Amino acid sequence: MQVYVVDDGSQVVAANQFLLQALGYNTRAWQDPVQFLAEIDEQQVAILLLDLAMPVLDGLQVQAELSARHCPVAVILLTGHGDVAQAVAAMKQGAVDFLEKPVVAARLTHALALAKVRAKQLEQQVSLRRQFNLLSSREREIVGLVAQGLTNKGIAEQLCVAVRTVEVHRAAAMNKLAVTSMAELLNQWQQLQDDSP
Repeated sequence: MQVYVVDDGSQVVAANQFLLQALGYNTRAWQDPVQFLAEIDEQQVAILLLDLAMPVLDGLQVQAELSARHCPVAVILLTGHGDVAQAVAAMKQGAVDFLEKPVVAARLTHALALAKVRAKQLEQQVSLRRQFNLLSSREREIVGLVAQGLTNKGIAEQLCVAVRTVEVHRAAAMNKLAVTSMAELLNQWQQLQDDSP
């Protein structure tokens, strides 16, 4: 899996890249977080070792931007001095771990294992969001009403359309989402709501 390193310290970048490559990871590094955000492939599943304290954009701001873009990038935050409040904020934003510099190989290995799992979860969320984006506005509306527990008849009455129209849109939505049951449909809808910022 691709591992990004973003840290404004060139020696830290070099040390972390060396360690990651020794562990068998492909790495790419930036010293400028703004440049990182401009250059990354937002669809690429990856792990990010991210410095917390940087000028212009700090690690929490970069993490928030990745989250807003729905990038499948699992974040491990790094700091030269532990700060409990920042660690809590990072974890609330979805960071998988918070490591102190210099990074210890054993801690990094553990954090990378957690990050791989999180990156795969993020990839599934991105894929699900992409599928939902294929739905027409009417299909999304009907799926939302189904999720609220309304019957086809209840949806038809609320939208002032024929029951058959509701059935056609619901079937089209299920086909686009590649689900075969209402349980699957509702499960995907709930995952999408849980993923919404």
